[in-house]
Amino acid sequence: MKNKIISAAAATLLAACALASCSSESVMTYGSHSINENEFSYYLATYKGKYAQTYADFKNTPEYFSSVVTDDGQTVEDVLYSAVVHNVEMTLVCEQMFDDYGLSLSRSVEDTINSYIDDFVDEYADGSRNKFNAALGAYGVNINMLKKIYLRDEKVSALYDALYGTNGIIGITDEDRQNYLDENYVRVRHIYVNNKYMYATDEDGVQEYTDDGLRKKRELTAEELAAKQALIDAIDESLAEGADFDEVYDAFSEDKYYKNGYYISENMDFIEDVMDSAMSLEVGEYKKIETDYGTHYIMRLEMDEKPWENEDNSDFFDGYDTTVGQALFADMAEEKISEVVLNEKVLGEYTMADSAINYRF
Repeated sequence: MKNKIISAAAATLLAACALASCSSESVMTYGSHSINENEFSYYLATYKGKYAQTYADFKNTPEYFSSVVTDDGQTVEDVLYSAVVHNVEMTLVCEQMFDDYGLSLSRSVEDTINSYIDDFVDEYADGSRNKFNAALGAYGVNINMLKKIYLRDEKVSALYDALYGTNGIIGITDEDRQNYLDENYVRVRHIYVNNKYMYATDEDGVQEYTDDGLRKKRELTAEELAAKQALIDAIDESLAEGADFDEVYDAFSEDKYYKNGYYISENMDFIEDVMDSAMSLEVGEYKKIETDYGTHYIMRLEMDEKPWENEDNSDFFDGYDTTVGQALFADMAEEKISEVVLNEKVLGEYTMADSAINYRF
């Protein structure tokens, strides 16, 4: 996970260094804990692997990392590298907070990690710990370092559970839930007409699927398209004449799955243009949007009282307490980030572009 471009000879040297647990400089320190270069190399490569699997346009090329992606001129390298540093800082802060709250991990946690690593040794190194250490050397660590990193991750999880989990020391209140709702959600009524495609069926009317297991689509016929346009025209006319939005929804919408409306948040898996528009509306405003999925009309509504308790809204609030708790947890750690001491000189020697990619460990 070393962030430098390394030749085959350098990789061999790095592996030997990891085997010997040679010393490396501290990259960042908080309280009595620190992250050294070996560990940072591992984090860098691991996050690079996650980014590669997350972003569809990811390319492990200098051109990709040097491309500008923000209005203020930041490159992919700038954005992703900063994100890694920030995430590692957060992890370091949580490790210290774990101690500050007097927490400890059970013996079973360490046993589980040991077993997990043993499985890696068997699967990737034919049971040889020396061979596995050599493989880990490509990412700057050895087995002992990897175990330390895994234990640190377990401490972060244990800290969260102790603070915000069931019967947590701090816990989550309805005020917390409401504050998160107000800051991250909008509620909208969605009138929808699909004038872009139909789902294909065979001659017996049975749904057809692609090789990927997705429902096969087909283009609308001229007759079908005319019928859809007539429906859209009727909606436009009704709304222009001041008809009640809910009445138009009842009369014309092809989307009536959520009678109580959609609760939309930025991390929701929904149509991006619809989400962006929903977030920009004031209560009572509506907007017509054309997307690759059809024609949408959305009106922003007032929130229900405690919508997370309403069964009609359950699809939008599945795991809501975990979401709220994680946000509170992150905010708590964020407040301490400014106290982390960074070794800027060492950090400046690493780049995301030059890092290895860790998909496995």
